[in-house]
Amino acid sequence: MGACVEYEEQASLHAAEALEGEEAARFQAHLESCAACQAEVASAREVLGLVALPPQTPVEVRAQEGLGARTLTAWRREQTRRGMGRRALGSLAAVAAVVALMLGPSALERLKAPRPVVTTPTAVQSASARDDVDAETLAAFEAWAGLDPLEDEGSGYGLDEDLSWDGDDADLDGDFDLGETL
Repeated sequence: MGACVEYEEQASLHAAEALEGEEAARFQAHLESCAACQAEVASAREVLGLVALPPQTPVEVRAQEGLGARTLTAWRREQTRRGMGRRALGSLAAVAAVVALMLGPSALERLKAPRPVVTTPTAVQSASARDDVDAETLAAFEAWAGLDPLEDEGSGYGLDEDLSWDGDDADLDGDFDLGETL
């Protein structure tokens, strides 16, 4: 035998203690006079008792106590971090725009300006270009290549120095053989 058709839903809600106000009072008045509804409520409470969760352990209680505050704090921290990233990106974009505005016109002028054409032959080196090579290296190269020493007042070599090769490899540092080719 089940509950009255019009009170079937309320029996389950009453068993779960979900009825409130005037509706709860009306069902309670009906429950006092109806044995079928009383049996239905008792059966529903038995089923709900089987699916009820066990009481919380102290560890679970402690974990739930500050859950709302911890969640809110973590959310605020994440929002702050995201906001800082957006502000940093915006600042970087602003700095890049200012640099582009400052350097842009001068870079455009340099691109538009004609470039001078250098007509110096590549075979002729100025004395200042050879100044970077030390005398010992140049003498060793000349000796290896079988060249006459270069005579240039700006080269750093004195005219009285004998830089010619006498055919003896003992003066060289031994890194190369006279039979090597370039």
